[in-house]
Amino acid sequence: MGQAISDRETFAGVLLTLVRERSTATGASKTSRTGLQASVPVSERPGVRRGLDALLEHGLLAASGEDIGLTGKGKLFMAHVQRARGQPPVAQDPDDKNPAVLAAIVSAIEADDRLAPQGSMDDVRTLPARLEGYRAARAPRYSKGLLVLGGLAAAAVAFALLH
Repeated sequence: MGQAISDRETFAGVLLTLVRERSTATGASKTSRTGLQASVPVSERPGVRRGLDALLEHGLLAASGEDIGLTGKGKLFMAHVQRARGQPPVAQDPDDKNPAVLAAIVSAIEADDRLAPQGSMDDVRTLPARLEGYRAARAPRYSKGLLVLGGLAAAAVAFALLH
């Protein structure tokens, strides 16, 4: 089992996980910040927005236009959170193993009120899984091919009725 981490570290880790998962899903190193925020339930969006602002300010995320992605510091902190959860780190930057850097990151996170979770810790911890479930639930029920076929059939019927 890993070490205990604070609620603020947990929230920061969840936000970084969301950014990494969305980036990985698209095969890119960055993801749309607006798209990420829009995928979060409305009641949780303000907290996520403030948390992303804090992570950008502390250098754990980098922005390019409206896209955001993990920095070396973000990968280092993410590896710390994964080790604390008893998981092997998947976002670790091998060149950045300085404990002083990690201590400074943790200190900045603990001092930033924007990284205080707004809801229950269960809601925070389950956010990535809830978003994945939400995306799966919103998957289209009908394939595009079936919709095109139905549209063509409707057009053929309309054409036949008009002539």
